[in-house]
Amino acid sequence: MQGKGFWIGILALVVLLAGINSVYVIDESQRALKLRFGKVLRNAEDNTPVVYAPGIHFKWPMADSIIRIDARVQSMDGDPDVFTTSNKQFLDVDTYVQWRVDDFSQFYLRTNGQFRQAESFLERLVDNGLRDQFGQRTLQESISEQREELMNEIREDVNERVPEYGIEVVDIRVKKVNYTSKVVTQVYEQIKSERKATAIDIRSQGQKEANILRAKTDADVQRILAEADEYARTTRGKADAEVAKTYANTYNKNPEFYAFLRSLDAYKASFNSKDDVLVIKPDSEFFKYLKNSNKQ
Repeated sequence: MQGKGFWIGILALVVLLAGINSVYVIDESQRALKLRFGKVLRNAEDNTPVVYAPGIHFKWPMADSIIRIDARVQSMDGDPDVFTTSNKQFLDVDTYVQWRVDDFSQFYLRTNGQFRQAESFLERLVDNGLRDQFGQRTLQESISEQREELMNEIREDVNERVPEYGIEVVDIRVKKVNYTSKVVTQVYEQIKSERKATAIDIRSQGQKEANILRAKTDADVQRILAEADEYARTTRGKADAEVAKTYANTYNKNPEFYAFLRSLDAYKASFNSKDDVLVIKPDSEFFKYLKNSNKQ
């Protein structure tokens, strides 16, 4: 009885293990293919591999094995590469690609479920597309608003070639576009030349405006001086006329007093300094009022 119970236990354990190994679960992020004795299980109608959706499934223990394939969007970040524009300029371009498995059976047949193999093929297609698109554009067009158009054209072109691998490109983006060291030097020299020409033009324009302002200022100064001189002459003329008028009125009222004032002016002008010497006859009319001063 003990021997019979032992074998019953062994049988129950085998059945339990077989039951456990006959059930498998596919996650939401996965799809699966079933291999029976090493060969992919296919549809009887079109002979394509059977793809199992997420959920609980059954298999024959020991006979079947499950190949799980990630159904999520994958990101491929390659190394930067150098591309030539239509005007023979070189650019360092760094891109990334987002892709996913679209046809799981075709993907397995072409890559044996190896994502690295699919990415290697995809990287070559993307590089060829980038080389072709950059080669059709100038340096300015490649780094301007046409970049979005460039990326869309590359994605469409690559998607026309990848169905044989059962994959689809979701997005292609340029992370960074840099000039190569040679182009950077050329661009830097060009910027320096442009800035130098701009500085020369600004200085020339400033010198021109300065000359105009200086000439205008000189003209204003000459005009103001001329107006001041004219005003001074006019004022002096009026003053002289007033003086002459005053002298004339004085002469008309008292000629003798007028002659006396004129003599005083003459004396003042003649003896303006102590070093002045006047050689004249003593009985000259010049001393008329001096000689007569004692009598008065």
